[in-house]
Amino acid sequence: MKNGLIAVRNIKNYFTDEASGIIGALVDGGYFFDKILCVSDEDEREFAQAFVECKNFFENVFIVAEGEKLPSLREKVCAVLKIQATDANLIEADKKTFFFLKNGKEGAAVAAGEVVPYLDRKYSVRHDRMVVRAVGVPAERLENVIGEAKERSGKQLSYNLSEKHGDVRLEILYDSNSPKMLIDDVVRIVVNGLNDYLYAVDDTPLNERIFEILKLRGLRLSLAESFTGGGVAKRLIEVSGVSSVLFESIVAYDNASKMKRLGVTQYTLMRQGAVSDETAYEMAAGLIASGDCSVSLSTTGIAGPKSDNTGKPVGLCYIAVGTKESVFVYKYLFKGDREEITQRAINQALFLLYKQIK
Repeated sequence: MKNGLIAVRNIKNYFTDEASGIIGALVDGGYFFDKILCVSDEDEREFAQAFVECKNFFENVFIVAEGEKLPSLREKVCAVLKIQATDANLIEADKKTFFFLKNGKEGAAVAAGEVVPYLDRKYSVRHDRMVVRAVGVPAERLENVIGEAKERSGKQLSYNLSEKHGDVRLEILYDSNSPKMLIDDVVRIVVNGLNDYLYAVDDTPLNERIFEILKLRGLRLSLAESFTGGGVAKRLIEVSGVSSVLFESIVAYDNASKMKRLGVTQYTLMRQGAVSDETAYEMAAGLIASGDCSVSLSTTGIAGPKSDNTGKPVGLCYIAVGTKESVFVYKYLFKGDREEITQRAINQALFLLYKQIK
């Protein structure tokens, strides 16, 4: 099948991707676009040319516009197709289907709830997916794993990859005609290839996965953050019910706070600095020593845009995860601006916590 989309928009407004929700809903349903055209809502000739092109080359044509524009666009389409005018949002003609969708959330809901089931019936298929989630996968490793999976599956499976601040979400899309053995082989390739970075073989976000494990194991967590400024805690608090496993979060930004609240020694701060293996260790160990938690997490680093007076590089950070038995410290040098460095550190800290408690 081939799909084309015409997004009709007011070019006098700031550009927004009005059709993105609709496109996302269809991709999630297993339907992809061969071509997307963006035309002005004031140029009838431009729309007509775009429609004729889509009509000639695609089996399914999606027209996305503001709600008040759809009736006139539908009238133009009926004229080109030489059929009686209709107010339906779906027109079938010459073995092709034409959809009229209001842009924004309303159109996305219709795409997911009505269009995808229609296409499934039209092509006698049922689409499904497997989702794999990981953190911190090196770009080359990820490219190689997906390449191997694609080589094994050919054109029978599709892949949808997204990444945000090091948190990777890979969808493996397939339909009811895909051999189960092939799906299993591809999932095995992906899981084995990303094993060291994997935290879910379903669509569970990292913060929810951590909450599940903390609750299952009866663990109580305390956090001490410096340069991440409470970002780790914020991510966890987004999960309903996390109060049952989270004891406290301390944003120990100043060195005096690190000493007073966490027991970091003045000697460590003077000799090693606030951004050091030793400081991260003592921050996490201080939380454990309080007796109020069974697992702790600490972060300290330099988010930028400039370094501190030690001359250590921007992006340098130390993350420590502690239990009553031991404290492990990890060193990273993240690239990017202040926001990117901070968000990557938050995701990496959560992932290290996950690995420690799983």
